[in-house]
Amino acid sequence: MDTYCKGLIFIFSVTVCLGAQGQSFMDCSEITDDTARLACYDDAAAAIKASLEKPQTGSSEQRQEQRNAEVAAIVFGEEAAVVLEEKVPEQITFIIKDVLYTQRRETIFVAEDGRLFKKIADTTVTIKAGERVRIEDGFFGAIFLVTEKGVRIKVKER
Repeated sequence: MDTYCKGLIFIFSVTVCLGAQGQSFMDCSEITDDTARLACYDDAAAAIKASLEKPQTGSSEQRQEQRNAEVAAIVFGEEAAVVLEEKVPEQITFIIKDVLYTQRRETIFVAEDGRLFKKIADTTVTIKAGERVRIEDGFFGAIFLVTEKGVRIKVKER
């Protein structure tokens, strides 16, 4: 009799787990059976973890939008996020027209198109006027100016 009950419980658990796949957290909250609800939450949490661990493509804004859409799809059961195709952005390069120093000892780089970049790194290495630089994105929206010689300085656009 024990083997029969264990077999039924196993079949019931597998059925519940298979039914829980693809459900949102909101759908899981409506399940009355504790074991089935927990299995549903576990599957949804695993889907979020997998979403966070997969490599992302696109610009910072596109990556954030895609991540938000994926989490919303899992949590609220909304439409799944559109997968972005990786497009390599063109290199944004320009020449530093001037380097200014403020009374607070801040370094401001003036681009040839008039944009201003404030140096926010505590490094003694700097970029000289007339050098060609490119903009690189960093983590959490950081911006770096990188010279042709490989000097890399964290800046904030003003």
